Amino acid sequence: MRAAWLAALAFGVTGCSDLSGTGGGAVALRVILPSPAAVEPGDTLPLQAQAIDIDGDTIPGAEIYWRTPDTAALDMVDSIGLVTTSLTSGSGRVQARTGSLFSELQTLTIRRASDTLVITGAAFDTVAAGDSASAPLEGAVLSLSPDTAGVGNTRITFALLDSLSGVHFAGDVATLSALTGPSGEPAQPVTLRRGDPAVLGTVRVGLSATRPSGKPVGSFNPVITITFQ
Repeated sequence: MRAAWLAALAFGVTGCSDLSGTGGGAVALRVILPSPAAVEPGDTLPLQAQAIDIDGDTIPGAEIYWRTPDTAALDMVDSIGLVTTSLTSGSGRVQARTGSLFSELQTLTIRRASDTLVITGAAFDTVAAGDSASAPLEGAVLSLSPDTAGVGNTRITFALLDSLSGVHFAGDVATLSALTGPSGEPAQPVTLRRGDPAVLGTVRVGLSATRPSGKPVGSFNPVITITFQ
C-alpha cells in the first residue's frame, strides 16, 4: 500500500524528485501558483509550496526555500519565496526546496505591468423587451509604460452589485472571472442575462482585477449599469 501511495503522490503533485524523506519527513513538495502563473514589473509575487509527508498530510512549519535558474529574467527578493521581474515579456522558472527534496521547475509567464482597469464599452446599456441578454460588457486591463497596451493572460472579475431575481451571468452566477486576451479585454464575451423576459429593473456590475500578488489593479471603481425593459 505504501509503495502504491508513493507512486500516486509522485504522479499527482507538482515536483517530487526525492522520496527518501530527507526533507524533514517530507516525501513531496506541492507547489501552489496563481492562475494564470505570472509575474510583472512593479509587483512582488509570493510563492507558496507545501511539504507533504508519507501519509499525504501537510507538514506544518516546514522550512521551504526557493531559487531561480533564470536570474536574467526573474529576481528573487529573498529565498523564502518572493519573486519579481524588470522585464515585460518572456518567462522564467522557479523551484522550491526543503532539505534535499526539490520540486520540479515551475514556469512563470512574464507580462507587462497591470497599471489600470478601464471600461472600454458603454457604461450604460438597455436590454430591450423580449431580449434575454445584454450586449457584451467591455473592460480592459492596460499597461501604461512604455506605451499603452492591453495586458493579456490576466483576469477581470465582473460582479453584480444589485440583486434582481433571475438576472445572472452564464452559469447562473452573480460573479464571473474572465481571462483576458492580448487587448486586455475578456477573450470570451461576458453578458448579463435574465431567465424570465418578464423580469424588469436596473442592476449595476462592478469590474475589478488584481496583479499576480493579489494587489488590486488601479481603477476609478468602474461600474456598468444595465436596465432590463
